[in-house]
Amino acid sequence: MAKRIVFLYGDTGGGHRSTAQAVEQALELSRPNCYQMALVNGTLWLPFPFNQSEKSYPVVVNRARFLHALVFHGLNRRLMVHLMRTWLISLGWRKAIDMVQRYPADVYVSCHPLFSQLLPPLMRRLKSPAKVVHIVTDLASGPAAHFAADLDACLVPTPQAHRQALHYGVPADRIALTGQPVWPNSRHRMAKGIAVRAALGLRLDQPVALLIGGADGMGTLSPTARAIVHSDLPVQLIVVCGRNEKLRSELEAWRANTPSRADGLRTQGFVDNIPELMGASDILISKAGTLTLCEGLLAGLPILIYDAIPGQEDGNVEYVTQGGAGVFCPSPRAVVDQLCAWLAEPAELERRREAALRLAQPDAALKAAQVIARLAEGEAID
Repeated sequence: MAKRIVFLYGDTGGGHRSTAQAVEQALELSRPNCYQMALVNGTLWLPFPFNQSEKSYPVVVNRARFLHALVFHGLNRRLMVHLMRTWLISLGWRKAIDMVQRYPADVYVSCHPLFSQLLPPLMRRLKSPAKVVHIVTDLASGPAAHFAADLDACLVPTPQAHRQALHYGVPADRIALTGQPVWPNSRHRMAKGIAVRAALGLRLDQPVALLIGGADGMGTLSPTARAIVHSDLPVQLIVVCGRNEKLRSELEAWRANTPSRADGLRTQGFVDNIPELMGASDILISKAGTLTLCEGLLAGLPILIYDAIPGQEDGNVEYVTQGGAGVFCPSPRAVVDQLCAWLAEPAELERRREAALRLAQPDAALKAAQVIARLAEGEAID
């Protein structure tokens, strides 16, 4: 009978689900038809208030950053993680049992910090032989809840995250440095860039900037988009608005009313073709979400980071900027100024592209899949 692998994620942003999908695809590519796999949004099986996180997360991030920073830093210590784990188990015990009974597995793959804390003690209480793997989805400064000493394997994206795992007590022989998983076929999809430009009606003789604000179009995406489209810079612009339909409607209205100025503007909603759009672009302008940044590095795009969630994404900013692939521009004016400077200096853009490719981790999903497959077959992770 095929081994069963269940991926658990939460839709607080789009990165957790996308990470699960990328590794699932890598497992199917590397070991076709070997496993029964399921992707499960486990948020509904969590106790209050954790089961409300998908509703509260975009509201807090967009409207109460100070509150998010307060909660992040307040919980980002061993004692608070221990208390959170106790809360998850004591109040969420029955629902968690229902979840694993509905989705039995030989290996559970956690793609969200809460499941890193919930699953190991749950497996012990149930006397289950199932293994628990957690995939860390922050490059350098993510929540301490990512790290649990009783995980069977902790997959980390960077050396910085590896040091963080050791600091929080994960045994060294249970840590695997795999990189941040992105779709295994991303580079193949990015190679379709010229065709995507043509499909969008964009010129080949003028650079294209891709502006992304995550799945929910969060943070300062709206003022940044407006600043760029009103700047008259010699650049075409694709704006991925995600679920922010208000912003998309506003930009489309501006494009209709000023066709001579907005000829190079294209808007997208919630899409599943980000790799193709990156392949069609020359510059990425993004908030500091892990998955988007890693896809940008893989595409070899110079990156302007216009927004970062306090605490959680600070390490992502440092990783990209210290690696030479991008610049942090925390205001719309700074984005426009830096974009203007880059467009005037092709050599600088080329240096940024080279730095992005050095940081890229094209085999991360396949490496993660290899670790999970070893555990499924009862082998050591390395």
